[in-house]
Amino acid sequence: MIPSSVAVIGSATIDTIIEGGIRFRQIGGVVTYAGITFRRHGTDTFVVTNVARDDAASFDLLRREGIRVIAGDSDETTHFVNYVDGFSRRQEMPRCARPIAPEQLCAVLGVVDHVHVGALHPRDISPAGLLLLRGATPVVSVDIQGFARFREEDGAIVPRVAEILPAVLSAAHFVKVDEAELKTILQACALSLSAFTDVFAIDEVVVTQGRRGGFVRTSSGVEYRYGAKPVDRVHSTVGAGDVFFADYLVHRLYDRMGIGASCEAAAALVARQIEGRYLTSEMLAVKHVDFSHQEC
Repeated sequence: MIPSSVAVIGSATIDTIIEGGIRFRQIGGVVTYAGITFRRHGTDTFVVTNVARDDAASFDLLRREGIRVIAGDSDETTHFVNYVDGFSRRQEMPRCARPIAPEQLCAVLGVVDHVHVGALHPRDISPAGLLLLRGATPVVSVDIQGFARFREEDGAIVPRVAEILPAVLSAAHFVKVDEAELKTILQACALSLSAFTDVFAIDEVVVTQGRRGGFVRTSSGVEYRYGAKPVDRVHSTVGAGDVFFADYLVHRLYDRMGIGASCEAAAALVARQIEGRYLTSEMLAVKHVDFSHQEC
């Protein structure tokens, strides 16, 4: 079956990015980077997320892009602080939105034929909601980042595998993981990559390796390697993995392209993102609006 619609589920974030003495704020999260990428390929796209009322206007970009946003209310919007040094990054999460509830997922599970899980931390989506995913839709793709890290009391993000991860993987057909996350997960599960794909019956695992490119491992054990495209300058690597995976899935699932060609196309788009020429800082800049006399 060729999917025709996708729901991207996870935190919409307000990111503070600190790099080379420059500090700026912009919207982010998988729902932003992947959601816009899916939609720009003509895919009927939904976003399911929670944001604080006072931050809602900052995410009007998603609606302007033609995305159908199902945003629940929350006392807080998820905030990340990204300390970026070239291709290296350290993160903090000082605030987080309330977990996405099962009823929010039920609003889209009967409508779309592809669910893209973009959790940014283990409590981003309620466990009961995650358990709804298995068998609920023909295609489930999972960016594993939110289930391979943990928020310490001081807000620092550290590697740690979430207890809910096996249930999430059991629902997944396509998984994206970066090299460090993969090492953490395989060690915690005491599995090889081959056994990992077998145990959880994953069709394709996309492993990103930064400036070295990455590879895709299929359920049959075949690996396809791809190289990173050269960039003229590094504007920011924030969101690059989200853009890559969404673009890969569009070409792989919706356009029925081969793995190698899908990787090449996604790597080319990521190079534009890193250079600041795809989803630009100006486009993603946080909007500040006084809601005291407005209805959201």
